[in-house]
Amino acid sequence: MILTANFDILPGFEKEVKESVIALAAETRKEPGSELFLIHTRNDSPQTIEFYEIYKSAEAFELHKTLPYAAKFFEFVKGKIVDDKIEVVFLTPLDSSI
Repeated sequence: MILTANFDILPGFEKEVKESVIALAAETRKEPGSELFLIHTRNDSPQTIEFYEIYKSAEAFELHKTLPYAAKFFEFVKGKIVDDKIEVVFLTPLDSSI
């Protein structure tokens, strides 16, 4: 399962949300079902966080969302990101190399 996710941080919360994203990434990368978990900010919009994630399966992704540190992250960002919304886009490879 391949996906991107993104959200915009509300003014005044940039430092703490970015630190929380880094902590989430460190834990997620330890998951047996996580193959790749990259985090970035946009060059033209440093308050926008972009994720690129690959999981071994849809089940691994669903499990990821329920793990304690992920649940803690989702709760932590409430009120700190625009519309309390994380946009997730699921992707399909165009070739079979992935």
